[in-house]
Amino acid sequence: MIQLIVSDLDGTLLNEKKQITPRTADAIRQIQQRGIRFLLNTEREYFDAKMILDPLGIQCDMICSGGAYIVDQDGQTCHASYISHDKIEPMLRLFGKYCAFYEIYSTKGRCILGIPEAYETYLTSEVFPSMLEEDKNFSMTQEIFDQILAGTKYYDNIHLLLDENPEIVKITSRSNDTWKLEQLRNEIQQMIPELAVSEDSPYSIEVTAIEAQKGIALLEYVKREKLSLRDTLVIGDSLNDYSMLALPYIRSIAMGNSSWKIKEICEFQTRTNEEDGAAFIFESLL
Repeated sequence: MIQLIVSDLDGTLLNEKKQITPRTADAIRQIQQRGIRFLLNTEREYFDAKMILDPLGIQCDMICSGGAYIVDQDGQTCHASYISHDKIEPMLRLFGKYCAFYEIYSTKGRCILGIPEAYETYLTSEVFPSMLEEDKNFSMTQEIFDQILAGTKYYDNIHLLLDENPEIVKITSRSNDTWKLEQLRNEIQQMIPELAVSEDSPYSIEVTAIEAQKGIALLEYVKREKLSLRDTLVIGDSLNDYSMLALPYIRSIAMGNSSWKIKEICEFQTRTNEEDGAAFIFESLL
């Protein structure tokens, strides 16, 4: 009997408009009312995910930032895999070598080494164009843009940031210069093998602790909550979901819009995220 459902967010619960449809939201709420635990396992940060779930009245535990930390539904961090402080400066020197602007995600939130104007230029000239290359339907409202700028902390250098004693969850960069990012990715992997570097998109790079994987975090969650993988259903769509979908004993579901590598390892396949594929699975369980 399924006791735990674990779901990715982007490309799974969210449609191409980055929305959870009323059908999907209702199916999640019904699952929870039946006593089945629902866990969100996402690449997004905690507060980004909450902005999507809160208006729908959905509360759940979350694994955030691709497995970097687990947060319960009360907002308390239960488990985390942070980047070791002694690896941060060597890594940032490599970002500087390739003139790659970066965002630092820490327990203080999103942080930038520089001034707001520099971050604004990076968003408009590199981040948004690269996101448009990946998703032709991408759009950004002025309201959300202002929220991003206002919700970011700015520091003159890394020492001032670390002096506040935050833990570093991940460091990211985006650009249309895919050659630059590929060279940077390869050099980090060679020079600092203790870190994990994402390969999901040629337009982005994400560096985390090597233990920060969705599958590892899910194992930690199941162990902590005294649950069983045999009673767990996992649903996702992209390569960053591979580590959780490949766990033994689980019921693994690939979205219809999944990459072929994900479909290959999953036990079942559902409809696409545009066809409420996740809701179809949840309703079938009900």
